Amino acid sequence: MSMTGSRRLAVAVLSVLSVAALVLGLLVTFVARTLFDPDVFARRVAASLDEPGVARVVASHLTDALISQYRDLTPYRPILLGTTEYVVSSSPFRALVRRAAREGHAKLVSETGVQISLTVADVGVVLRNALAMHPQLMEKVPQRASAAIASLGDLPGGKALQDLLSIARRMRRRAVLLLLLGLGSGVAAVALSRRKDATLLRLGLGLTVTAYLLAAIAFCGGGLAALLIRSESTGGLVRGLWAAFIGPLTLRALILGSLGLVLVAAVTSLLEKADLGVALRFVNRLVAGRPRHIAWGVLRGLLLIAAGLAVMLRPLQVVQVLLVPAGSVLLFFGIQELFASALRSMRRLEAALGAPAERQASPWPGVVVVGSLVVLLAGAGALWLVRNQAPAAAAAAEEDSCNGDPRLCDRHFDQVTFPTSHNSMSGADIADWMFPNQEKGIRTQLEDGIRGFLIDAHHGVRVGDKVKTMIEDESAAQQKYEEVLGKQGVDAAMRIRNNLLGGQEGEESLYMCHGFCELGATRLSDAFEEMRDFLVAHPQEVLVVVIQDEGVTPQDIAACFETSGLLPFVFQGNPAPPWPTLREMAATDQRVLVCMENQSEGVPWIHPAFGTYQETPYRFLTPDEFSCAQNRGGPTAPLFQINHWIQTAPAPKPSNAEIVNAYDFLLKRVRQCEKERRKKANLVAVDFYRTGDLFRVVRTLNGLDEAPRP
Repeated sequence: MSMTGSRRLAVAVLSVLSVAALVLGLLVTFVARTLFDPDVFARRVAASLDEPGVARVVASHLTDALISQYRDLTPYRPILLGTTEYVVSSSPFRALVRRAAREGHAKLVSETGVQISLTVADVGVVLRNALAMHPQLMEKVPQRASAAIASLGDLPGGKALQDLLSIARRMRRRAVLLLLLGLGSGVAAVALSRRKDATLLRLGLGLTVTAYLLAAIAFCGGGLAALLIRSESTGGLVRGLWAAFIGPLTLRALILGSLGLVLVAAVTSLLEKADLGVALRFVNRLVAGRPRHIAWGVLRGLLLIAAGLAVMLRPLQVVQVLLVPAGSVLLFFGIQELFASALRSMRRLEAALGAPAERQASPWPGVVVVGSLVVLLAGAGALWLVRNQAPAAAAAAEEDSCNGDPRLCDRHFDQVTFPTSHNSMSGADIADWMFPNQEKGIRTQLEDGIRGFLIDAHHGVRVGDKVKTMIEDESAAQQKYEEVLGKQGVDAAMRIRNNLLGGQEGEESLYMCHGFCELGATRLSDAFEEMRDFLVAHPQEVLVVVIQDEGVTPQDIAACFETSGLLPFVFQGNPAPPWPTLREMAATDQRVLVCMENQSEGVPWIHPAFGTYQETPYRFLTPDEFSCAQNRGGPTAPLFQINHWIQTAPAPKPSNAEIVNAYDFLLKRVRQCEKERRKKANLVAVDFYRTGDLFRVVRTLNGLDEAPRP
């Protein structure tokens, strides 16, 4: 073979290698990001439930899994199946699946994970809510029911998919090398070729055609694969999974193909060979002209018939497909016009500077201008690809409403005001709770809209129907709580305590009590379970829990979070700017900010309350005494808590709440404190949250309701 032939062969091989490596690099980075990033994978799994075919299969698996565990549900299978079909499409269930997929992701990407299944916890909570119209059946579904809804081995081609995962696991670290190989091979092909413009043109066309073909496969492949499967349910499952996991590749492939168009437009603008009118005449001749060969005429006729039938039978899909090449043509000529205008500007500049007309113009200024624009446009496209490997709504959760309003979803945590209850655990509807601060307990507060909870935690033991506080120094405790409960309240607590002496004591546990558990107590883990069940059923809600710890360690509190199942919902980030948005917190299920007043060391997600919040004073005896002065928490603490209640020991008075929780009074005070402290109010804490206008004030502070003009 001659030297010229060898050079041409090398250029051809390098060109093909360049295009293949670039497209394969994109594919590998996409697959690696989709399968091996736990958050992206979890979102894709949850998104697949939007596809009817996937939802039907999951509902059937879920129903059968529940009946196999709880056989008494067998007679109710039709009702249960109908309910699960409704539940599977709901936002709470998608949140459960997202969490299960994130938690099970480690097994998916492990070297030993072979039989991979997806087990969803807390199905019982969601199902029981959906079965409210069937109370008898609702009672048969355990609150803590869990079920395996999918197994990789059960999917069509499950073994092949496992092999693909194994290959992708090995390839994901080589994605960057593939992209570098593609760029290097392209540069080498151009450097080695004699006709560099022709080589660049072929590289651009090859990249465009290959990437667009990949985009077509990603867009249409699921539907085509479903047509080859006889089972309608399995076909729907394949179509849905393809749309969720492979469909997002379409846009990335189109972007890569557009980078190829940029290269083609750059070369043709330098050669001044492409013209929109010529292109349109070529298309017209291709479609309407008389072919010279009969075989081509027959083939063209069949293709036109097929295209016509496709337009009649699937008009919307055809429009979608045709828009891509139409857009590509417009993109190509737009980019080319941009390059040509830059070249004309360069020539006019040379003429204005008095360049000799007889001197032959050097091509290099044009090459530099066009090359710079190519690098700029290609760099912008590459940057988009790198920064958008996750779905466009990467942090989006399924239901577009956070803490009761969609406008709060994209607010950062420190830009939101949370309606908060003081001594949240002391509800008047709880039997034997003396001196309550709230009308209702925590469960009802959650349903009503309270999102901030100020609670006290103590060690206690149950003696009969009462709880005895475990106090190391009773005299110190009496002195401390006399400031809050008054001498009358402390005396009442000590009388009850003395009556408990000598009784049979139960196991020590953590209780929520206000000073003395003898006056009223709720097991802390029970309250955390209520919060957990609420968060399961409402996957967009974000809570704040501030704990006044009395003789309780952070490790004690952490054990309660773990026992109750609330731990997976805890915010694990740094309690400082930049805060995540409520949507981002919901997408990762880190929806409970936890702070402790006295101790917080040793548990990374329990934060010091007064390093996180600064607050106002909290001891006011009349409405006239309210102030916004600095209290606990330094001026650098990022969040702001407003304490807003009248202290009347030992019993708080709803009549005071009617005055200070009134809309005008409460809003005026909060606005004054925000002005004086130059901080957004994040927690507005009140007594008797149902009395007055707390929720209306908070909506106004969050900009959801316009404040009336004075």
